[in-house]
Amino acid sequence: MNYKAILSDKKLLLKIGFAFLAIVFLFVLIHILSHLGTNRRVFIYPVSGSNKTQKEVRYLSSNPVQGKIACYVDELILGPSFYRGRPLFTLGTVVDYCFLRGKTLYVGLSEEAVLQESGSRNIGESVELFKKNIRKNFTEIKNIELFIDGNFIDLSLKD
Repeated sequence: MNYKAILSDKKLLLKIGFAFLAIVFLFVLIHILSHLGTNRRVFIYPVSGSNKTQKEVRYLSSNPVQGKIACYVDELILGPSFYRGRPLFTLGTVVDYCFLRGKTLYVGLSEEAVLQESGSRNIGESVELFKKNIRKNFTEIKNIELFIDGNFIDLSLKD
């Protein structure tokens, strides 16, 4: 078939254009419906064997039972899902409590958070990355008070 003949046929061009727009609309609709009721959240985790970090995107529920911030903190503590990603704190660390009062977030972690595994980052870097993650996703939070095993963690990090 001759390309000039196809391009000169306006009805055929109209059908091709309409089919293209319909396919684009269908993909956009599927994307919107698949993420309905969720919020896009960014997680930053260290990469094993280097000083680099890597971002990971997860879609969390818009109305979680425990609240948006507590849900995010729980997911953050669980660790990354990508290859060679390292959790911020030692595996087995759990969130004892997480609540917001004013513009200050109070988070309590279990005692496993201070344990050091071989190849893991030191506690100061982990706390700094923990705070960076929360500030990136919840801009209304001004201060983050972190407690591990009931003890306030003050690493003289810039708040």
